[in-house]
Amino acid sequence: MKRYFLIIAVLFICQALLSQSNPVDELFNRYSEKEGFTYVSISGRMLNLLGSLDAENNPDNLMLRLKSIRILSQNDSLSKVRVNFYQELSIKLDLSVYEELMVVKEGNDVTKFLIRQNGKTISEMIVISSDSRGNSLISIRGELNLKDLSKLSSEIGIEELEELEGIENKK
Repeated sequence: MKRYFLIIAVLFICQALLSQSNPVDELFNRYSEKEGFTYVSISGRMLNLLGSLDAENNPDNLMLRLKSIRILSQNDSLSKVRVNFYQELSIKLDLSVYEELMVVKEGNDVTKFLIRQNGKTISEMIVISSDSRGNSLISIRGELNLKDLSKLSSEIGIEELEELEGIENKK
């Protein structure tokens, strides 16, 4: 009888741990449908479809290794509330899990690049940008390296990632 209670308790604990949402996901969920915010989500399936179009010419296609790309941006002129994504994330996100790859400051404009890395493979990259026009948050998940991320910026035109060009040589 004790064994059954133990098994049930372990199952409940596992379920509770799995149901806890990632703070980055929570931020996307909180603001994705609010006025003044634009949300773009590209699923791994869509990225794989795009990658399969060029798979014969490029067997090491970056798109085939991506799980998702999500972008959330705030337009200050449309939003009624001023939000700072970095401040919100720093409260809930375990920043010790992420490595600060780079910070770009230009006046009051700040862009931070955070990565979660397993060995030489980057499993997640978060780009948080705050400027006079608003905020943006980019989350890229997959199996990547710095060279891949730089290539991705030129392929799909994410302006914030253009700062990564040449960083592979600096590391």
